[in-house]
Formats: sequence, C-alpha cells, structure tokens
Amino acid sequence: MSGQHIGAWSVSVSQTGSGTEIDEDSTASMMGMQLSAKASLVLGLDLAPTSYAGNYHTPSQNPVVSATLTATSATVSGAFNPEPQQLALEANTRHFVVIEPGLLAGLFALPSQLNSWKDSAVTWITPATAQAQTLTTAAPTSGARPAGVPPNDAVISIANPTPVTIWYDPSTNVPDEISVPSQNAVLTRQRP
Repeated sequence: MSGQHIGAWSVSVSQTGSGTEIDEDSTASMMGMQLSAKASLVLGLDLAPTSYAGNYHTPSQNPVVSATLTATSATVSGAFNPEPQQLALEANTRHFVVIEPGLLAGLFALPSQLNSWKDSAVTWITPATAQAQTLTTAAPTSGARPAGVPPNDAVISIANPTPVTIWYDPSTNVPDEISVPSQNAVLTRQRP
C-alpha cells in the first residue's frame, strides 16, 4: 500500500463434489494495527457462489460473517448487521459475486466468473455489511501495463462500485496483479 509491503495473503483452491472452494488467509499491519482474516468461498459448478464464511480479527473486534446463496437470493449475516438479511439480485443482473473489501477470494474468482458468464454487470454481495450493489465492468483503461505483469496477461476493469483493475493469466484466469487506486493498494502475485 502506497509502495510499502503491509502484509501477506495466500489462497488455496480445491475441487469439491459440487464445485470449487477458495480458502484464503491474510495478515496485515496498518497504522500500527495487526489485522488478520480467514475466509472460505464456495462456488458451484457454474462458478456462482453458494456460500461464504469469514472470520476476521482486528484489535477491537473478531467478527464472523456468512452468506448462503442460491441463483436468485442470498441470506447474509454481517459484522455490522448480525441479524440475517435477505438479499436479491440487483436490477439487470443474472449472477451474484461475493467480494469482501480488504480480502481477495472474491476478486481472485472474478476473472473466471465474468469470462464464463459474459456478464458486464453482476450483484456484488459484501458480507461484512450484509449489503448488495451492482458491480459493473468498464472498457480496459489504456494505461501502461504495470511492471512485472506478464506480457500476455488480460485485464478486467471494474467501474462501480469501486474502481479495480485485475491483470490475469488468460489461460488460467489467475490474477497476477489487483489494483485498487482509491486505496492506493496493489496486490502482486509472488512467483517462486
């Protein structure tokens, strides 16, 4: 963040009988605060999310969040709203995605999901706040390819609700760089 290394993030992807599970583990130190999180995002065979579970740790709170999703509805219990909330698809969308700000399992899955569905807009569920909003993509910016991003990488630009750029390997859909300009944050894939 702002050119400084603030933490580490790891992800493991495994096949389940009914789809794919993405487990993430992250730690960070920001402004003297130690933060950590563990999350699990389960995707069905069509890459649509079916469940999300997150355990987050901050100096003052240890919230637990969850989401259970079907093709058209979601039940979410968030850190700021622990009572289960019923959410529906936003207008003009056909799929849900689950993306928790500050965590990356949802962004890690996003290139595969958007490429599979051919959708330019999806309903973004944020578990911590138990809210839904429309995520829209934009034409890729004409900015220069960041240093360290492989020359064959493709790019996805998210316009709303928060501008994000994801550079990813088009043969695997695995992100090499995720940039969130409003947070001055860049996640870079480390290769052995």
